[in-house]
Amino acid sequence: MSIISWNCRGLGNPNAVLNLKFLIRKYKPDILILYETLVHSNKTEELRYVLGFDSCFTVDREGRGGGLAVFWHKQSNCSISNFSQNHIDMEVVDARRGTWRLTGFYGYPGGSRRRDSWNFLRHLSHVSNIPWCIIGDFNDILSSDEKKGRVDRPNWLINGFRDAVLDSGLIDIHMEGYQFTWFKSLGTDRAVEEKLDRAMSSEEWCQSFRDARLECLTVTSSDHYPLWLVRDPVRIYPRSDRKFMFENAWLVDSEFDSIVRSCWQNTGVDGVVQKLDMCAATMSQWSKDNFQNLRREIDKCHKRLERAREIIFPSSKR
Repeated sequence: MSIISWNCRGLGNPNAVLNLKFLIRKYKPDILILYETLVHSNKTEELRYVLGFDSCFTVDREGRGGGLAVFWHKQSNCSISNFSQNHIDMEVVDARRGTWRLTGFYGYPGGSRRRDSWNFLRHLSHVSNIPWCIIGDFNDILSSDEKKGRVDRPNWLINGFRDAVLDSGLIDIHMEGYQFTWFKSLGTDRAVEEKLDRAMSSEEWCQSFRDARLECLTVTSSDHYPLWLVRDPVRIYPRSDRKFMFENAWLVDSEFDSIVRSCWQNTGVDGVVQKLDMCAATMSQWSKDNFQNLRREIDKCHKRLERAREIIFPSSKR
């Protein structure tokens, strides 16, 4: 099982949806949790269909801000148990390891409400005693090393969050690769980066899923990077029941129209469904023969983004 958690900063942005489509296609998460969706449930239900998930649950935005959403496939065996404007709680049934708890968390963004976030985290820790994993945008850091640029965050804020994490019995899950999940003004002398997004778990969850892996991904439509949590790394690779997926890139190819027309007219079958199946098979093979490099180029672009964020930050601390 794998989970993607992302502060997308608004699903009304077409680029955010494009980024989500890429993330779903490449990483194939079983569960997707979004924060600051800035939309209502009708929009997330449309997105559920577009992204190919079986179910979704939405906490509508309040005013102009906020909004949470979680999407999942039915084989995840999960159900919503509790929610608020700042979290969504789920129970996940595992046939081998028993039921565990997954929480998507969104900390209050305002500096005046830091203590509210910490106390809410403590409250959530007492809701259930089953193995627990919590992931999301906490809007806090655990140490001064989790911030680069500008003025250092006051020690009382760091210590306050750290105490809340300890009081909640949580262990920070090590994040591989790039360590900063939020940025502002990159490429300027005002640049700043912080590790505001993270995943943590109870000791029981850690013992059950010793090989769990956390990674910070890249996108281009938000000032937060998505988190990718893989519970069982050996199980993350592509499913065998891959469905036909239409690629918009096909439409700009001069051969596409004639190939579809020829296939439709010369399939040798009469039923519409059978014709569609034959066309889908033909287009898939044509894409494999002619568009293999497209995915590679997209992957290369993302790798260049990952390399760029390693060097774009000014070397001196501001």
